[in-house]
Amino acid sequence: MSWIDLATPRAKLHAVTAVFVALVLPGGSLLTGNDVFAWTMFSKSETYRLTVVGTTHEGRSREFDPRALAPYVNASLAFFLPEPGRFRHDPVGLTFRTGLGTIAALACELAPLKTTEVTLEERRNIDAQPKVTVARANCR
Repeated sequence: MSWIDLATPRAKLHAVTAVFVALVLPGGSLLTGNDVFAWTMFSKSETYRLTVVGTTHEGRSREFDPRALAPYVNASLAFFLPEPGRFRHDPVGLTFRTGLGTIAALACELAPLKTTEVTLEERRNIDAQPKVTVARANCR
């Protein structure tokens, strides 16, 4: 008798699912470079910068301090909002990247705006080229 009895189809399905979830998803995520499914937690920190720009109904562009979003997000995320134009060193770049569309939608609350655009720049180290992610939202 082996350590795991794979005699039933259900046991085989469970084994395949476990391998996929534990190895294939995280490994593929690391290989593609987005780390979404890789469990890195706080094993690394990167620098990131947020730029928040809104367009008024008159067509004028207006830049906002990313920290102005603090009242619209939870307190733990608000703590990591960076100063405008400055890179910040924290392990939350992925959190901002995966929620960037939501952040762009929340930026609509900052003023009467037609659209918003939020740009996230991430650097693995200080000498690396920034990875740029942009999200846009149409305001009501």
